[in-house]
Amino acid sequence: MNQQNAPNPGPLPLLIKICGITRLEDGLVALEAGADWLGFIRWPRSARYLPLDLLTELIDNLKSRAPRPFEAVGGYVNETRETIEREAAQAGLSRIQLHGDETLSFARALSRPALKALRIRDAGSVRAADDFEGLDLLADAFDPALPGGTGLCYDYAMLRDLTARRRVLIAGGLTAETVGGVIRALRPWGVDVSSGVESAPGVKDPVKVREFINAARQAAKEQ
Repeated sequence: MNQQNAPNPGPLPLLIKICGITRLEDGLVALEAGADWLGFIRWPRSARYLPLDLLTELIDNLKSRAPRPFEAVGGYVNETRETIEREAAQAGLSRIQLHGDETLSFARALSRPALKALRIRDAGSVRAADDFEGLDLLADAFDPALPGGTGLCYDYAMLRDLTARRRVLIAGGLTAETVGGVIRALRPWGVDVSSGVESAPGVKDPVKVREFINAARQAAKEQ
């Protein structure tokens, strides 16, 4: 059983996650620009999904060529614990991001640290964080058809109290133009982006990646 993280201890250096990595060049650009975590989608219906053998090869190549240390985060939707553990061990995943109906006990039983994704549409969905006490969180936009990676925006201000007391990655519709304002307003633990830095699903735009990370870092310095 893994040791879960404590509630938000106060201002920390901003964590930046670039999600939906499918290509070596995209991961390297993100790391060179200053990303801390890279996300890899493990939901087969996603355009950003890779078969396990290709994912393993990609992460191995990234680790051997990375200009800086990083964590590889696997995003799952209602997958079995056995599958998650097997894939994490084979591919070298550092953390697990849960986007389905997983429970707190399920997350705590994993051998790697887990984040629980909240699909935000109203105050009730924010209060769902209380069901996952002690877990790190990711706040994303609600979409009835997709469990994450929608690129949709929402009222980020609803998260103000949550980011003050919990470690939360803010996701959902962020771009280089909007991320600074969200960081200044909420002072979150971190931010997460996928479609906002892409030229096509699963294909990152290097200019957008660099601009996003630069804007996020600049906003964090102003806190």
